[in-house]
Amino acid sequence: MVEVGPLIAAERRALADFLDTLAPEDWEVPSLCPAWRVRDVVAHIVHGPIEPPAGTVLALARGGFRVNHVVAESARRWGQQEPATLVRRLREIVDDQRSPLFVTRTHVLADLITHELDIRRPLLRPRPMPPEAFRITADLMVGVGGPLAVVFARSPRSTVDGLRLVAEDVDWSHGDGPEVRGSAEALLLAITARPVERGELTGPGASTLLTRISRGRRDRV
Repeated sequence: MVEVGPLIAAERRALADFLDTLAPEDWEVPSLCPAWRVRDVVAHIVHGPIEPPAGTVLALARGGFRVNHVVAESARRWGQQEPATLVRRLREIVDDQRSPLFVTRTHVLADLITHELDIRRPLLRPRPMPPEAFRITADLMVGVGGPLAVVFARSPRSTVDGLRLVAEDVDWSHGDGPEVRGSAEALLLAITARPVERGELTGPGASTLLTRISRGRRDRV
């Protein structure tokens, strides 16, 4: 079994290095997450995993246990910090082993990999998807359903149900049914119901997957 700690550390370090290259205006660009700027996504990545359990429970109680609302508001509050402060704090937690309440270290890695796309995609600053981190993230995400799916526009499990996903740049596939092919980045965006350009996914199942993604975004509150 792959140890996710070193993967998380490597991704945090690489993200901090990337953030150091951003111009001031880049931090204000809307991310792929509704109502979050780039700086808010970074703040969530930095503070989410290290929020004390008591603080999480208190925030949920104050927010009426509306998970998406509480997570969104927390990120916007943390995002008021200066970019340099956020990058410094990200570097400080590179090797931190904590996880948010109710989730595992694997979830921390998946959250990090997915949210980096939320940052890079609108900035038009792609990078090769790290293969091992992608495989772990994708394997986790395709199984997310039920109560755990509340933070997604659409349940990832229902999004990909009955389809076979095949990554063209990483050794990874999942499921049975009409095939959908694409880059690891495009597939992860699709699994998590984020916007994907039609030409990024091919195969007989691509139109079905794109329709499900579109419906999920439209139905999101």
